[in-house]
Amino acid sequence: MTRILLAVLFAALATACTSGTSTDPGGETDAEAFKTRMDAFVRETLPKLQAEVGGEWGGYTARFFEKGGNTGQWEYTAGGGTSRPPGTGEEVLDKVEAVLREQGMEITRPGVTSDIAARKDGIMVVVLRALESDVESVSALKVEFRSENRLSSSDDFAEDAGDTPLLK
Repeated sequence: MTRILLAVLFAALATACTSGTSTDPGGETDAEAFKTRMDAFVRETLPKLQAEVGGEWGGYTARFFEKGGNTGQWEYTAGGGTSRPPGTGEEVLDKVEAVLREQGMEITRPGVTSDIAARKDGIMVVVLRALESDVESVSALKVEFRSENRLSSSDDFAEDAGDTPLLK
């Protein structure tokens, strides 16, 4: 009997540790509320990135993806980037980092999975650069905005939301 109670207790603790709630530091997990907040953040941040980094920007159509099949857990993402921004690779990354810091994001430079990873209130920005053969100039810079946590959508909002263009 004690083993069964311990197993139930551990299962309950594991569920509590892995499920997101609106009180998590990462922000709300409701898909509709998160979409509204992230869309506003991207629309505020993109013009600043365009002005600071330069190059020709494209993409940034936001959409929901259901993670792991028919689970009701969603990720919201908007990806795009710029081609041939002026400056060396480090100069370009420094410009991106300055804009993201100005937006209040916590910045890391993992170097393996991405060149820059930034986080703020459940919004994550991942930056990857493609270098030319001279290993100095950047041929393309990918900047992706996405939900850091899984989102829930009990009323089918995420499934029915469709694509949202975010780049003007």
